[in-house]
Amino acid sequence: MPLEVTVIVPYYNEAKSIKETLSLVAKQSTPAKEVIFVNSSSTDDSFLVVNDWIKENQARFVTKFVNIDKSTKNPGSSKNIGIKLSKTKWVAFMDCGQKFKLDWIKDQIDFITSHNVDISFGVVYLEGINWVDRCSIAQTYGYKRIRSCVPGTLLNKKVFDTTGLFLEDRRSGYDMIWQSEVRKKIKKYDVNTKSKIKYKGINFSKTLWGLYKKSVLYSRTVLGLKGYSTPYYYILFLILLIWIFFSLTKLLIPILISYIVFRIYLLPIYKSKAITIYKEYPVASIFGLPVTSVIIDIGKLTGYFFGIYDYLIKKIFR
Repeated sequence: MPLEVTVIVPYYNEAKSIKETLSLVAKQSTPAKEVIFVNSSSTDDSFLVVNDWIKENQARFVTKFVNIDKSTKNPGSSKNIGIKLSKTKWVAFMDCGQKFKLDWIKDQIDFITSHNVDISFGVVYLEGINWVDRCSIAQTYGYKRIRSCVPGTLLNKKVFDTTGLFLEDRRSGYDMIWQSEVRKKIKKYDVNTKSKIKYKGINFSKTLWGLYKKSVLYSRTVLGLKGYSTPYYYILFLILLIWIFFSLTKLLIPILISYIVFRIYLLPIYKSKAITIYKEYPVASIFGLPVTSVIIDIGKLTGYFFGIYDYLIKKIFR
């Protein structure tokens, strides 16, 4: 007998694309027992679009569709709501704006059963739609690299008894921290590369301004994450650079050259585990990687300092 699965889908301002996600989940070759869509405080008509779709289509499918609005403000909190409301032993996660197979649930159930694991991670494959998007991917997740991710994942809910739920009030980093907890505390897990998702449209950002804003937004809430020390390295490097600028000027040029070589051109190879982007887009790589890396770093630093400000304000007015 196939496992009974609840699919949890958080969404935010997806009025234009959410019907496609609804359709893809509804038409799975192995239907979910239920699908819970959780509104993350959308400011558009997403919630009404989902409600209308359910009213028009529920009778056609054995899967029960539920649309929830608990005023959650980020994906982690919305996922947690879905987990608490789910009525099955097994839960799976999917995001809007993703392309995934109609055999996705079946593939994950087969993998769980054949490998005798409690959790099977899905994977994401990022390509990008223009030079900004591709270079941004190469500098962050890795260009055309298959990486485990929460969307596409299927697991037994008892896993959360050991790892805890997703961190609340975090727009980014919550998924990375949870995956790390799984790998440290759960013995029976694996990664199913057949459970692959791709972004439909923009993968990271199609404009430089959008890249900056996203870097600020994602960095602002990661301070204090257990085991995540990147913000402190960034701030320490900035302080060191300022000190060298005023005290050891002769070292400034070598440091900048090292930054260009390692941060701008070698890091994308490490992130991508290949030189694919250099082969496919040599000109865009040479000129685009420096621009996107500087914008990402400035955006991250801005976000980190905003995060420190937020922390101090909370301490003062607690």
